[in-house]
Amino acid sequence: MIQSVTDTASASRLVEKAFPQRRIAGVQQLSGGLINTNLKVTFSTGEAPVVLRLHQKGPATCLKETNVLRLVGRTVPVPDVLYVEPNGIDNSGAFSILQFMEGLTFQQLKRTRNLTAIHQASASVGKTLAAIGAYKFAKPGSLTGTLTNDIEVGPPYTYTSDPIPEILDTFLNLADAQRRLGAFAQRLHDFVWAWAPSLPDITNVSDLVHSDFGNRNILVNEVAGHWRVAAVLDWEFAFSGSPLLDVGNFLRYELGSDPLREPYFSQSFVANGGSLPDNWRQIIRVMDLTALVECLTHNYLPDDVVAEILGLIHSTVEECQI
Repeated sequence: MIQSVTDTASASRLVEKAFPQRRIAGVQQLSGGLINTNLKVTFSTGEAPVVLRLHQKGPATCLKETNVLRLVGRTVPVPDVLYVEPNGIDNSGAFSILQFMEGLTFQQLKRTRNLTAIHQASASVGKTLAAIGAYKFAKPGSLTGTLTNDIEVGPPYTYTSDPIPEILDTFLNLADAQRRLGAFAQRLHDFVWAWAPSLPDITNVSDLVHSDFGNRNILVNEVAGHWRVAAVLDWEFAFSGSPLLDVGNFLRYELGSDPLREPYFSQSFVANGGSLPDNWRQIIRVMDLTALVECLTHNYLPDDVVAEILGLIHSTVEECQI
């Protein structure tokens, strides 16, 4: 499988499969991806640059992600899918070629401390998330892409009336999470089960969930003096479920003492069709624990990322006591 960004010849071979008349000028690795490799490819023949995305998890994930992009492209700002080769060529592994989207990540915009821009962009993110959640499926569960560009819903992630505690326990029982949490794992288990009666019933919610709706996967730009979402990237973890999980992801680093996104994000989300329960700020933090602990189950995490996630988990437990 292609790994080296300096391997222009190998990248060229894949891109030329889709665009045999174009001449490649350069290949540059894009930052931000922890799993997949994204290469920006420029052409000397005048065409717009593209992104060559190497899907490390194979054909199924490649098809799911590209089919979701095609599904939502009418109403959600996402890259156009230009070419897909789920089985790869010459042992390359699964790859797709996507439209290159210009913009800053929300993370980059946040660092500017330009409050006007951040507030405008946050409102646009709320509107965008409502548009994502407007896509409904027949049931909650995992998503699978097909060669005919369809999306099928697989088995649910849980079969009980307490999905958040049950899913959290599944992650807590894995070795890497146990190693990183230590004795705190039991306290976390007790904390979430104490919250169970207060959590909304999401067992039959079957909206499209991005599932990695964070600062690095949201591109924004300024158009006619107003900041808005340019693209939502990286849909490989998408599933059918509750949009509240995406709300929690986006607001994960929002500090009550120093708000940047709020109330602009949540007001826009609700105004454009999203729904939030009573006491939603604490509820989404508790629900977001499932995503945080899931991160701890991956053995490739850098130490600074592990420390950051543990800090978020501890602060949620301390600040959201029943």
